[in-house]
Amino acid sequence: MTHSIQPKNLLAGLGLTLLILSSPIAVYVWRLMGFAPQADREHPLLLITITNGFSILLLIGIYYRFWVRLRQLEQDNDNSRFLSPEIRDRQQAELQEQNFVSVILDTANALITVLDQQGRIIRFNQTCERLTGYSFEEVKGKYIWDLFLIPEDIECVKTIIKELQACNFPNEHENYWIARDGTRRLIYWYNRVLLDDNSAVKYLIGIGIDITERQQAEKMRRQLERQQELSQLQLRFFSLVSHEFRTPLSTILASVQLLQICPNKFSPDKKIRNLQRIESAAKRLRQMLDNILTINRAETGQLEFQPTRVNLEQFCQGILAEIPRNPDNPYNLNLVRQADCSRACLDEQLLRSILINLLTNAIKYSPPGSTIDLRSNCTTTEVNFQVCDQGIGIIADDIPHIFEAFYRGKNIDSIPGSGLGLTVAKTCVILHGGNISVTSEHGVGTTFTVTIPCEVISQV
Repeated sequence: MTHSIQPKNLLAGLGLTLLILSSPIAVYVWRLMGFAPQADREHPLLLITITNGFSILLLIGIYYRFWVRLRQLEQDNDNSRFLSPEIRDRQQAELQEQNFVSVILDTANALITVLDQQGRIIRFNQTCERLTGYSFEEVKGKYIWDLFLIPEDIECVKTIIKELQACNFPNEHENYWIARDGTRRLIYWYNRVLLDDNSAVKYLIGIGIDITERQQAEKMRRQLERQQELSQLQLRFFSLVSHEFRTPLSTILASVQLLQICPNKFSPDKKIRNLQRIESAAKRLRQMLDNILTINRAETGQLEFQPTRVNLEQFCQGILAEIPRNPDNPYNLNLVRQADCSRACLDEQLLRSILINLLTNAIKYSPPGSTIDLRSNCTTTEVNFQVCDQGIGIIADDIPHIFEAFYRGKNIDSIPGSGLGLTVAKTCVILHGGNISVTSEHGVGTTFTVTIPCEVISQV
């Protein structure tokens, strides 16, 4: 057991020593110094009193110095008495670790912020300072949304902080930070929390990476890909369309030349057949031009949806009459009404593009003499159309791609076509807010189903 030196014990010992030694020693010292050599003979009591007082003052000064030093030693001894070497080592290690972590935070190439539970900044590393132009002292204790966030991101960040406060972590998000000079930087954040001993949220920690340049590079990459895609589409367009234009134009020119060269050698039936070929080729050209214009207007946002009252029965009969007749490929077109519906609210021009393209495709890929059905049905909320053929069908691998521009199936052989009809049909269906689907069996036939939500005005 360690005993401490008490000041009162020291004072008692010094006082006793003073009583024993002070008088003779003081008198002797007084005489050596040459003060009042005759005082000891004439006034011995005064001399003893003076020397004793001098000795007391001297000893009090010495005692005070000893007492102050001993108190310091006692305090150090008391503090170290309760700290084991392991604790002292641990405290030193924790201090070194804090310094080490501080250096890492300041030298990291990522933005690191530490917030309290309310979202106030309590740590702001040097990367944050460089990016924002604010020092840690300027932002300390302030809310993060009052300094760096654009108005559109404030509520989102507050929601994320609430999720972290509820121990829903980690989470990730992106938002813009505004620097002192007004520049905007897009930051990707990975957020976590630090819990206290009671598993309650103590600090909110955000680690951010500046992805502004990455976003710009990604945007440029998408633009380049889009440009390349457009270039490929243009090549396919000019290749296919030039061929599709050449064929009907050649048909028209040949028929006209025959009629001009030998006007009297053709019977009335042959003349009618040539005129029908000219009409069919002309309508084919017009349809291709309509498809091209429709796609262009859709891509530029100029294709509008303007619904009006449409008599579906009369409309469908007019569509069947509009389909060009090819004397070299006769076919049967049937209108099948599955429910009587006189009027519905639809865009007549878009609906015409849908049905014309589906019927033209059905005829093109069906053998001569086959039957194509146009079925219509309506309810109070939607109108359904089906175009059914008995043609070559669609290969299963081609079905996911048939609505892509300029795409043509692998089993079409030499059948002419631009690959635009189904693209136009789907575009017009989407503008109606509807859906188009297909079922097909290779070598048996194909059925396209169009469902358009609408308001039926009246029913018969």
